[in-house]
Amino acid sequence: MSHLILLTGGVRSGKSAQAERLLAGSPAVLYIATARCLDGEMARRIEAHRSRRPAHWVTAEASAALDEVLRAHPEGDVLLDCVTNMVTNLMLDEEPEYEALSRARVEEIEAHIEEEIDRLLAGLRQRSGLAVLVTGEVGLGLVGPYRMGRIFADILGKVNQQLAAQADEAYFMACGFPIRLK
Repeated sequence: MSHLILLTGGVRSGKSAQAERLLAGSPAVLYIATARCLDGEMARRIEAHRSRRPAHWVTAEASAALDEVLRAHPEGDVLLDCVTNMVTNLMLDEEPEYEALSRARVEEIEAHIEEEIDRLLAGLRQRSGLAVLVTGEVGLGLVGPYRMGRIFADILGKVNQQLAAQADEAYFMACGFPIRLK
C-alpha cells in the first residue's frame, strides 16, 4: 500500500506547494488534477500549478473514477490536488441545483461520493510508494448561507475525516507551514 499523506488547510495556506515539495525528488509522479477551467482566472491558477511541475510528472485531469486513473498509470508516486475540487465536481455532476433538492437525493449524492472515495483509497492501497492528497479544511468557517454550501461542507467534512482516518500522516497547513496532526 502507498504511504498516504493528507494535507489540509485553508485557501492559500500552502497545501499544494507542500505537496509538490514532498514529491520533488520522486523519479515518477502521477499528478491528478481535479480543477475544471471555468473562466480566465481559473485558467491562470491552473497554468501556475502546471508551470511548477517537473516535466517528467504525468498529469491526469479527472474528478471521478480515480481508481481507473490509478490503474491506467500504475507506476510512480501520486499527488491528488485537490479533493475539494473533486467533491465539488462530483456534486455538480450529480445535481446543479441544491436549494430544493430532497434529503433523500442529497443522501444518494453523498453515498455516491463516499463510494468514489472508497474506490480511490482501494486503488491507492494497491500501489507502492507515496501518495499525497490535498484537501481544503471546511471546519473553520461560518455555516454557509446557502443550502448547497452547507451540504458541500457536510460532505467534504466527512470525506476529510474518512481520508484522515486512512492516512499514515496528516498535516494542517497554515501560513505555508505544516502542523502535524497524525
